[in-house]
Amino acid sequence: MFNSAIKSKSLMSNPSNRRLGIITMMFFIAGFWGIFMGLIIFTKPNFILTALGMVNISLGIFLGFRILRKNRKEMDKRR
Repeated sequence: MFNSAIKSKSLMSNPSNRRLGIITMMFFIAGFWGIFMGLIIFTKPNFILTALGMVNISLGIFLGFRILRKNRKEMDKRR
């Protein structure tokens, strides 16, 4: 059941810049929401929400870096 999903070419290929941008923005929004909820909304600071918010922001930074690197490789191919 899962072998066909893992071996499919669409899941294993590099995603487009638009898809990476949308996923990056989702990570940033979820990260800032988690930090906001963990530190400000609850009466006692909630460490789990804050930590997971930081993880989401770091994933957003990683994907943003990947977008920048992907754009640079495309520019090098044109030369």
